[in-house]
Amino acid sequence: MPAKLNATLKGAKGAFAPPGLVLMIAFFTFGAFAASLKFSLAAAIGLTITTFAIPSQIVLMDELSRGSTLLAATFAASLTAVRLLPLTMSLMPVLRGEKTKRPILYGLSQFNSITIWLQSLAAFKDMPRDQRIPYYLSLCLSLMMLNLLTTTAGFYAAHLLPQKLLAAALMITPVYFFVSLFGTTRTKADKLAFLFGTLLAIPLILIIPDLALLTAGVAGGSVAYYFGHYHPRRKAEGCQKDKQNEVPE
Repeated sequence: MPAKLNATLKGAKGAFAPPGLVLMIAFFTFGAFAASLKFSLAAAIGLTITTFAIPSQIVLMDELSRGSTLLAATFAASLTAVRLLPLTMSLMPVLRGEKTKRPILYGLSQFNSITIWLQSLAAFKDMPRDQRIPYYLSLCLSLMMLNLLTTTAGFYAAHLLPQKLLAAALMITPVYFFVSLFGTTRTKADKLAFLFGTLLAIPLILIIPDLALLTAGVAGGSVAYYFGHYHPRRKAEGCQKDKQNEVPE
């Protein structure tokens, strides 16, 4: 079997891995959420195709349902997507081939999500560079098709399921990916960022609930970055660990 075809089949199969299954639950819940807010199925499917990010989709629909203008709702949804910028910047250099042009990378980057980022980086460690784009594109398109189906299923099942169950199902995604991201951390600085951020978030939610996560993330990440990159003892350990865990070219 040609190597690129094999990579393509691996990408399609990867859509059914645990991260992909959790994502399907989230999009099923999103479909039900859209129905509960009296949005059409076309609107739910359109957002899934153009956005493909549960937090942004929920924020956009919630803002519109509250009477916000489309511009204000879009701005609020865009803010939630900022989290994907560092993920995309770290993924594109290891995804691109020797002759891949920037416009193609810009197009491929639109599919990126935490699920795809996690699975792609894990797969790329043992994958030649010329097979990475076929794998990535197959994974992205497979997840897109599956989640269009789960969005539709959730939309029509909304009236059959209790609202509390749907709310609980929606929380599975952030909890799962929080644990998954911690499991993929490579250095002590990464682990410290999770630890400091989590510990700071608990009291900050009581003090400044609207800015708690942002403040905890910036403060916790900054402290961890110092210990991982500037503290003399940690600096040497961190550099050595980064080289050991680097995705091969």
